[in-house]
Amino acid sequence: MSVKRQKNRNPFSRRSMVPRSSGKAILIVTEGEKTEPDYLEGFRKHLKLQAVDIEITNADGTDALSVVDYAIKLRDERKREVKRGCTIPYDSVWAVFDTERADTNPKLKDALHKAGVYKINVAISNPCFEFWLLLHDEFTTAPFAKCENVIRRIKDKFLPDYEKGNIPVESYIIKIPTAVRYAEQCQHHHKTAGTEGNPSTGVYLLVREMNEATREHFRLDLPLSKVR
Repeated sequence: MSVKRQKNRNPFSRRSMVPRSSGKAILIVTEGEKTEPDYLEGFRKHLKLQAVDIEITNADGTDALSVVDYAIKLRDERKREVKRGCTIPYDSVWAVFDTERADTNPKLKDALHKAGVYKINVAISNPCFEFWLLLHDEFTTAPFAKCENVIRRIKDKFLPDYEKGNIPVESYIIKIPTAVRYAEQCQHHHKTAGTEGNPSTGVYLLVREMNEATREHFRLDLPLSKVR
């Protein structure tokens, strides 16, 4: 079931009625309508964070620039609400998207530039979010031509019944420390080898921030970061 933000939001949010379990307010905007929000929503619940602490929505468009633009739009709306005294500002805003889609690639450079200018954090997966899922079970730096190849690897080796929008979130969550370690190893490999970054994923950065947002006794024991 996809997670979709209400477009016509009541400026008087539930934040005043629901006890906060976090000292942070994080907005996450995804390219995908199913897999990414379902996974992130499952992780949010696992961390015992409220939906008012971490808001997850998918963008109006499907290309990387649309995701960044929508994240900026929602953050600006939030700033206006803050000025009216209705809520608190986001501490961070994330755009989550892939490099694989044909309609994403022409706008990827513009999306990254705009995200930098407007201080939007990005969690990019190359070629797709499923590579992050694969890293929960296997480390590899072998390139994948397209997302279908990553999904085939998952189905052939680990999860024969894998389907987008129907993933066993809890079984992945318990393996997140492994995925974080493998994702950082991939980044280190590409940095030292001078390769283009296929495959790789920055989702581990978002996962680390979500993990730090919850109370200490709910946090996963993630490996210390070795990425510099």
